[in-house]
Amino acid sequence: MTSSKNPLILLGLNEVNFDYIQHYISLGYLPNFKKLFEKSALIKTSSEKTYEELEPWIQWVSVQTGKTFSEHGIFRLGDVVDNEHTQIWEHLEEKYGVRVAALSPFNAANRAKKPAFFVPDPWTKTTVTGGWLMKKVAGAVADAVNENATGGSKLTTYIYLMLAVLRFSLIKRHIHIVLLILKALRSHYHRAILLDEILTDVFCSAYKQTKPDFSSLFLNSVAHLQHHYMFNSAAYKGKNVNPDWYMAQDKDPMLEGLRSYDQLLQQILDLPNNPRVFIATGLHQNPVETPVFYWRLKDHAAFLENIGLEFDDVQARMSRDFLIKCDDVDQAKDAEDALRSFVDPDGIKLFEEVDNRGTSLFVTLTYPHDFEEGKIISYDGGIVKNMKDHVGFVALKNGEHDGEGYFVDSANKTYVNDNLPITDIYALMDKHFSE
Repeated sequence: MTSSKNPLILLGLNEVNFDYIQHYISLGYLPNFKKLFEKSALIKTSSEKTYEELEPWIQWVSVQTGKTFSEHGIFRLGDVVDNEHTQIWEHLEEKYGVRVAALSPFNAANRAKKPAFFVPDPWTKTTVTGGWLMKKVAGAVADAVNENATGGSKLTTYIYLMLAVLRFSLIKRHIHIVLLILKALRSHYHRAILLDEILTDVFCSAYKQTKPDFSSLFLNSVAHLQHHYMFNSAAYKGKNVNPDWYMAQDKDPMLEGLRSYDQLLQQILDLPNNPRVFIATGLHQNPVETPVFYWRLKDHAAFLENIGLEFDDVQARMSRDFLIKCDDVDQAKDAEDALRSFVDPDGIKLFEEVDNRGTSLFVTLTYPHDFEEGKIISYDGGIVKNMKDHVGFVALKNGEHDGEGYFVDSANKTYVNDNLPITDIYALMDKHFSE
């Protein structure tokens, strides 16, 4: 530590519905959240108003730069590396000389001069600062996240995740983690919970070793569970029901995810030097009226090559999204036209969202229905005889984004404003070190 102030931690609990947390508290669950809410005010936050601009990779850039979307202009996940806006880590480092660190910050670039550690999210291509194992763990987490939708993971992924548990997790947590691994081998949603638990253990271990003044940790598993299984939640009061083949009615993945967060929250609050913790969600989610199928290409490059597209590189992004890099604008336009031409027998488009930025395309596989066996897809130039061979089922969408989020300051019971623009969180982090 280089500051006389208590350390500050920004804990990102992406898109978590805090009203659902309060419902589970009323049922006797989540004791650590209950204690936090008893001594710290729960503040609502606001962000963009246009639905297309309600994406976590937009809102978290706003938190990390203090700028609205219209000011920072970053619309894609990963675009931050091509932008020069000052982020909170380099701002605090340069202005106050404090030691900074980050683990899995969402859509953030590593621009600090001497971070204690900096491990980016699984989709943003920026420098990893940390020891040999931390760098390997960063790669393993990225592989695990991107492989989760389509089933398998490489052996090396499991090896490095196990090494992370042995190196970074407290011994008293080993049995818990092993049991969670056994569940994760059979269940996609337990894999998401497992990855957040490993990330938190890595963060806490690195925090104790390097003693940063300001650090951030971003967790995403409950956002994933809300999107996919909100209808199974005891807090959900709507009429939709997930089919049994998708999730049994006696299962509540959201409760499992929040109980995990409840333990991780206490783990962070108990870190040395009495850290002040800012908790932010960026957004929250509302239940959808009609469930939507989510699909992801199994092998993005192979699919594009099979349909005859010319391109330089393709990179998987979150869930249904991927980025295509082309050699020139003409190649990008040809790829855009080809993808936009994909339709099912009823004329429903597969790739309705194709954002052409000159020499790159940000694409979303938007097809909302089931790909029945043998369903033929046509496009300008040919047909795909069985599209189901090329995609992996991700989820039935249960939750959609809402611009209202939540903020909690572990050091304060009350705040002057009960509706905080998320851009103001940046100023609050600065204020912690300036006062």
